[in-house]
Amino acid sequence: MKKFDMKRFGQVLKLDFAEGRKAMMWGALCMTLLYLFFFWFAWNIGFHDSRFDYINNPDERLRLQVSVICEAVGSFSAIAMFFFLLIGASTLYRGEQKKQQRIAWLMLPASNREKFLSRWIYLVVFSLVGGLLSFFVADLAHIAYLWMSDNPVMTTIDDFFYIMPHVPEGGGIIDLLSTIMMYSFLIALHAFYLLGGVFFKKFHFIAVSALVVILFVGFVGVFNMLVSPGQPNPVSHTFYYISVTIFWTLVITLFTWLAYRLFCRWQVVTHKFANV
Repeated sequence: MKKFDMKRFGQVLKLDFAEGRKAMMWGALCMTLLYLFFFWFAWNIGFHDSRFDYINNPDERLRLQVSVICEAVGSFSAIAMFFFLLIGASTLYRGEQKKQQRIAWLMLPASNREKFLSRWIYLVVFSLVGGLLSFFVADLAHIAYLWMSDNPVMTTIDDFFYIMPHVPEGGGIIDLLSTIMMYSFLIALHAFYLLGGVFFKKFHFIAVSALVVILFVGFVGVFNMLVSPGQPNPVSHTFYYISVTIFWTLVITLFTWLAYRLFCRWQVVTHKFANV
């Protein structure tokens, strides 16, 4: 097993970004256009002034309309971005599923750790550029439109990042912990799609999504059998959210480690549908 070498790792990282530059640019462009389409749809088809005619003050009516549009676009954009991240994770090694590319990748003079970490860093940057940076660009374009059309200027960023599960006794630290718990779950799901992308050779996103649905249905069934609907919960909300967050953190670590271990076992000749 080769030792980790920073210079060699830098060369692999440079190669990954050079080969994936075009995919990153196209991903960012497509997501920017999709976000802009959401804004266009909300202004021209999704919402109309007549919905807010019950408000007598024209300025207040216009401000409410812009606020509703930003909230709706932020929510739909967040969902679209997450699907973009899942697709990116599950197709991270799509190019290496062809025999010639796989041979070239396996023969690359670098350790498996260097190659896996390099591609993982590329995935993070790809996700940030395609999912987040493109939304900031679209939001700035929307802000410019609001300013030029004399509408109340509002940003959609808060609605884009807002993930808050229902908390019966919310407020303060409970709301923060519930948000952290939700994000940790989403990152764990992302790590599972990365594992599926390393495992499957074809239909990566569809195969992993089908597996997620099966596991979710099974989990819900087991949960309903173990927990009675009217059973009181003696555990405090703070302890619950901290415990669940720690659990999802361990799951993230497990899925990422399994993806790396499976990547280390790659061979030139594998099963038709799986890298085993």
